[in-house]
Amino acid sequence: MSSELLFARFKPINLEPKNSIGAKWPRLLDALDLAAVVAGRRTAIKMHLGGGTGFTTIHPIFVRQLVEKVKAAGAKEVFVTDSPGAVRSAAARGYTAETLGCAIVSATGTADRYVRSTPIDPPVLHLDRVELAGEIADAEALIDLSHVKGHGACGFGGASKNLAMGAVDEPTRGRLHALEGGLSWDRAKCDQCRACAENCPTGALTMSDAGEWSVFYHHCRFCQHCVLICPQHGITMTGGAYEKFQRGLALTTAAVLSTFEAGHTLFINFLTDITVFCDCWGMTTPRLLPDVGILAGRDIVAIEQASLDLVREEDLIPGTLPNHIELAEGRHLFERIHGKDPYATVACLAELNQGQASYAMREVM
Repeated sequence: MSSELLFARFKPINLEPKNSIGAKWPRLLDALDLAAVVAGRRTAIKMHLGGGTGFTTIHPIFVRQLVEKVKAAGAKEVFVTDSPGAVRSAAARGYTAETLGCAIVSATGTADRYVRSTPIDPPVLHLDRVELAGEIADAEALIDLSHVKGHGACGFGGASKNLAMGAVDEPTRGRLHALEGGLSWDRAKCDQCRACAENCPTGALTMSDAGEWSVFYHHCRFCQHCVLICPQHGITMTGGAYEKFQRGLALTTAAVLSTFEAGHTLFINFLTDITVFCDCWGMTTPRLLPDVGILAGRDIVAIEQASLDLVREEDLIPGTLPNHIELAEGRHLFERIHGKDPYATVACLAELNQGQASYAMREVM
């Protein structure tokens, strides 16, 4: 039997306000039976609050309406949560307790140390444990509120990446990214522009006055910002094991979800402002496709599968890809952009019995 997903299409059938995505969103939430998930429970809404100059995360108005609906459904408490750094800068993008109607909590505490160590068995290479965010693990219900976009390390980011990379501490994120391998610098290609070092989010890269390039791997989280930003293609990942990274994401996602009782997790994917790179880049690039809509359901495998199915190459807007990216071979637009099969994470989640890829989509009108 297929998992049911609700879908609110972004494009209205006409210009009546009642048919806009802003009006469909509350109707979608009403159709989800939120009370069955959150009533009487302390509820965490995990989302990516963005950073830097980026502004294409989920708009605060949608989050506010979700919070109000969760409260009305009888949640004992509701809070929005993300990593400490994102929480500290959230107000710059319009996310405050006043605008959202609830507290905004650092998932691992303000010092990134409130965690719950959980083993990964069997391990994936060196990944034998993950440090889960304590505030999320302590919650009694979870709403995984995700923004779907491309991603250089795993093909795409959605519900699974939102949990695997956002519901853990910074060292765990580094261990996950390290599943891909190391970094290699081609001196002959380097033109000393220093874009890699200047835009490294953790300051792990340096370029000396003499033109020597180095990585302080203690700080490197293997996010591939340097690989993707280099105009000369002079930096590469030496491991190339993106499938191990995707499996690590799936295993970490399963570890997060294991802290909740069955029936008390909900997944919502926004397929709007779909950009080529992850929101963690701290910048906004042109949307690749016209806005698609919002998906919601109880099955993380089904919602990830459906999200990928709705991102269609034929809808790619001409001229929106970065100048240095050319489409390669692949069966999905994200694979042709990033060289990684985005369905691999979905397959790993299904293998781990987190849900099923078969789905039936019911449109909310």
